[in-house]
Amino acid sequence: MFGFIRYGRAGTARSASTIAAVLTVMALAACSAGTKEAATRTDAGAGEANKVGVTDSTVTIAYIGDLSGPDAKVEKTYYEGIKLAIDRANANGGVNGRKIDLKAGDTRFDTAQAVTLFKKYTSEQPALALLGINVSSMFEALTSRISAEKVPVIGPTGVTQVTLANPYIYNAQADLPTSAEAITKFLAKQLGANAKVGVARISTASGDEWFDLVKKEAPNIQAEVTGQQKIEPAAVEAAAQVAQFKRDGVAAVTLHAGSGGGIALLKSMQTGGLEVPVYSTFGANGPTLWKSAGALAANTYAFDAFAPPDSDVPGRAELESAMREVGSWEEFKQDKNYAEGWVIGKVVVESLKRAGDDPTRASFIEALRSPEGFQTGGYSADVNWSKKNGLADASAVKAFTFDPGTQRIVEVVSP
Repeated sequence: MFGFIRYGRAGTARSASTIAAVLTVMALAACSAGTKEAATRTDAGAGEANKVGVTDSTVTIAYIGDLSGPDAKVEKTYYEGIKLAIDRANANGGVNGRKIDLKAGDTRFDTAQAVTLFKKYTSEQPALALLGINVSSMFEALTSRISAEKVPVIGPTGVTQVTLANPYIYNAQADLPTSAEAITKFLAKQLGANAKVGVARISTASGDEWFDLVKKEAPNIQAEVTGQQKIEPAAVEAAAQVAQFKRDGVAAVTLHAGSGGGIALLKSMQTGGLEVPVYSTFGANGPTLWKSAGALAANTYAFDAFAPPDSDVPGRAELESAMREVGSWEEFKQDKNYAEGWVIGKVVVESLKRAGDDPTRASFIEALRSPEGFQTGGYSADVNWSKKNGLADASAVKAFTFDPGTQRIVEVVSP
């Protein structure tokens, strides 16, 4: 996926006319080879000389995400973490003599708006790189355009087969197959064999993928998937879905949704009297999930590659100091989305440093794929895009729940 494809050239001639003809063919072949190489060398960016999004004093990076819609609890918090890391770099003089100009576009969880913002930040106000986008339906609409523009998209909060297949999309979160493996293994240790499992899922392509993955994993743990219940991103209740789960006699529910869908499900489970464990993917993970769970909080689990800011990890001191400086510690110290954004923001800063004094998309992409990778301060497994795209190791996906005793979101070491 990340390699170079190189083309050779050869030929001889016996006469002047033949030599001329061969030289002409060679020239055309060289041009053709160069074209092919530019098309197949996916790290070529928009060309070595193309300084898109770069001026003598600034480098423009654009975030596209839900800042005011149903998934803002996740995506806006994620953006705040990114912004903190970039603001800190700018306060220290920027990167290689330039300040980072971080733009923010609000999708309001609307795919058409995401497409409009993509056009804005690749043509009207072009950025060196994009962050976020985050939603499977948006990536389905944009993946061909991302490839055509050769613009790197770094660290979407949601990872699907579409984002993994596009070499310009740099995933730091666990993919859904890995999440499904981690969740079903954990569920089996808690519930044993022959458990009936319901699937609550967002009404997008990633929801389809999640249901198929849980069905695929179920035989491995001797579980029965009773069916799926779709939850709209902007849903405020899920009474009908909960009622169906009760009729099916489920012993557990797996959840793949945004923050709004997670809140709707857990509130309706309380009012509907469905008291079973909930196992969520990264999509709904955050303090609002457990706040909405009420008495079900201690039996609600979220699986994620990233830990909350107040976790006992080597990078906590730096992040806590930065958050306290801007007054965000108390509000976001238990929100893993903030820590995830902080990590991605620091990756952007470090990649710009490695891209040199005269950054282009090509040199920036080369920096993203540096063999040494990027340390995350223990907030997740280290990121190394020279080896793989995304996290495909189930052991890197941790289970988190709410501990009523300490009033903290904590990692579950043993089911």
